[in-house]
Amino acid sequence: MALFGGLAKGSEKSFKSLAPQLRGAGIYMLLKVYIAITYMSTAIAYMAALLITLLLSLMLVDDLVMLLYYVMFIPILTASFVFMLLYIYPSQRSKSARKSIDNNLPFALIHMDSIASSGIPTEFMFELLGSLREYGEVSRQARLVVRNIQILGMSSVSAINDVAERTPSPALKQVLTGISSTITKGGNLPNFLREMSDRNLFDYRMKREQYVKTLSTFADIYTAVMIAAPLMMLSVLVMMNIIGGDIMGMTIPAAIGLMTYMVVPLMNVAFLAFVHMSYPGG
Repeated sequence: MALFGGLAKGSEKSFKSLAPQLRGAGIYMLLKVYIAITYMSTAIAYMAALLITLLLSLMLVDDLVMLLYYVMFIPILTASFVFMLLYIYPSQRSKSARKSIDNNLPFALIHMDSIASSGIPTEFMFELLGSLREYGEVSRQARLVVRNIQILGMSSVSAINDVAERTPSPALKQVLTGISSTITKGGNLPNFLREMSDRNLFDYRMKREQYVKTLSTFADIYTAVMIAAPLMMLSVLVMMNIIGGDIMGMTIPAAIGLMTYMVVPLMNVAFLAFVHMSYPGG
């Protein structure tokens, strides 16, 4: 680990963009520690892939050139995959947390408004919010505020500001910063939460309305690409089967089977994955 620690320290500037992603993803470790773990995991993946590839190639491959090809490239590809996976993991986890927060924040604010209106102190408001699992990442952020107060001994304002600096969601950061500012200035917290609730709920509705309009465009694309195009292609293949011939050395019945049982299902799965990724709720 000392070797990888030295490499991590030397390349810390190159990975500087990972620091906010680690905070937003809730990965509580120093940047150089995460870089060292990435390097160590990459090295372990390379050595394991090299050993497995070498053993399998000696047993299954007779051609020396192919054996060298496998031994050279498969470990490199495996190590590169592990490195890229660990590099993008904080960013993907941070994006997922941000989507969860933005999706649940309008409803969490309604709940926070009702709690604050009853006169309960702010730290207990966050404690109650953190105990409710239905708000997803918002509840986890509330539990971080409670942790800062109860375990780390921070004041309510300092605890809220600390989470505001770490959260991956600009909307939640604005809410938390406003709460701490309202507490500091002695403002009306229920009024602030009600205003933020109305604003975030309006944004939530606008995003959903826009997404519904986008879905209509997706429906047109699906009809043209996933239904009409395969049917036309299958019709052409059936006609070619009557006439005779092949396609790139493949018989017409085999091409029809490939189109029916592999190409069309894979295209549908890819389209569904694209629609799911474009969903504003994550």
